[in-house]
Amino acid sequence: MLVVGAIVAWVVVVVLLGLGNTVGYHRLLTHRAFVCGPVVRGAFTLLGAVTGGSPVLWVGLHRLHHARSDGEGDPHSPRDGGFWWAHAGWLIGVRNPVVVVLFALSGFGQQGMIAWHDLRRVLGRNPPEWRDLCGDLMREPLMRGLDTPGVMPALFAAQVGTAWVLGGPAGLVWLWAVHLYLTNSSWAVNSVAHWPAFGRQPRATGDDSRDVPWLALPTLGEAWHNAHHRHPRSARHGLDGGLDPSWRVIQGLSAVGLATKVWLPKG
Repeated sequence: MLVVGAIVAWVVVVVLLGLGNTVGYHRLLTHRAFVCGPVVRGAFTLLGAVTGGSPVLWVGLHRLHHARSDGEGDPHSPRDGGFWWAHAGWLIGVRNPVVVVLFALSGFGQQGMIAWHDLRRVLGRNPPEWRDLCGDLMREPLMRGLDTPGVMPALFAAQVGTAWVLGGPAGLVWLWAVHLYLTNSSWAVNSVAHWPAFGRQPRATGDDSRDVPWLALPTLGEAWHNAHHRHPRSARHGLDGGLDPSWRVIQGLSAVGLATKVWLPKG
């Protein structure tokens, strides 16, 4: 029964934190696909922060990706360094597939890079370009607070401590599995959904973005990436009727009055 309970808890946590990334960080904060009140906005932001790091960093990098998609200055284009570079190599500045795969399998590797990023900021060694794209977020106290160096590592330390108290070594393995799944499913949008061998490209976008149906469920709808690049602000990514759980959540929020000004492309 303990194993079953752990699996159920893992699924629930992965879905909730995943929605923090897809509905919160991506569709709400980055692209402003809908509007919601401060409580709902804050809740999605905090869910996204558990594994995604500072919302200002996440949003800034993603807006930079859209501004320069598969061109010079795109933080994680496969054109720049291949599939594994786009998946996670760009985070550590490594193109060697073996090293990148080991980093991806580490589960907690992204948290280490977030801590390293914070240290570089304290030392004044981080370029400000990505932060320049987040003037709207920097007006919000919660976003500025989460962007403060040390806050994200402290949040991760709290996760580790809680997992140890609740489950000891097994709790740490459970937490590792959460981070392993969520980081790699998010990175897969950068790699798989920009790689010519996968999916299809029904819309002209000027980049290599792809719609990858089999990746739609693991990414909660983010894998309709070609449709997303054609209509970045759209609250719905599965525009051709594809599975898009994140869109269903936004629909539900709208139905009960918790989301307004939901943007969808006309026609």
